[in-house]
Amino acid sequence: MRPLHRQLLQYPTRPAIHNNVRRRAFFSGFWGSSMSNRGIDGATVWPATRTGAAEADESGVWQNTIAAADYALEEATRIHRGVQSNLKLMQEVRALREELRKAHAEADRYRGMHARVVVSMRQLEEEHAVEVGRLQTENEMLLVRHRVYKLLAEHYGMAALRFDTPTFCEHRDRVLQHVLFQRRKGVALEDIRFRDIAFLLL
Repeated sequence: MRPLHRQLLQYPTRPAIHNNVRRRAFFSGFWGSSMSNRGIDGATVWPATRTGAAEADESGVWQNTIAAADYALEEATRIHRGVQSNLKLMQEVRALREELRKAHAEADRYRGMHARVVVSMRQLEEEHAVEVGRLQTENEMLLVRHRVYKLLAEHYGMAALRFDTPTFCEHRDRVLQHVLFQRRKGVALEDIRFRDIAFLLL
């Protein structure tokens, strides 16, 4: 009889046979699948996966996103330029309004000065007219008095009257009233003669 340990080595047990069968099935499937992925020229043809399609879709999304971002950036730049232009125009409008306000204030100031000057000139004209009237009246009275004294001197010289102060004052007042009456009638002072006052001095 053979030794027991040789019998065990020569005849594998059932579990060992089962494991060998599983190994053969695994490797035959591996190599079989590997052989089935080769092309006509022997090159390996890898099965298509969904990763490439997903990457393509993701690339398209990113391109669309970049294009949208570029468009948004252009729009933002255009809006920014528009806002800057509007701000510049608003500043110019404010500056023009300030200049207009200053011009109106200056015009109001000159208008006030002109009004004060006009009032002052009218007041001066009125005062001048009053002063001229007063001077004319005083001049007229001086001319009348001069004419009265001249008429009295001529009459006293022609009549050889003695000079008496009370009598002379009375004669002067009579002649003055007569000359003023003739002036109101429009008679010139030169037209009044000493003969016209002789009856006043009797």
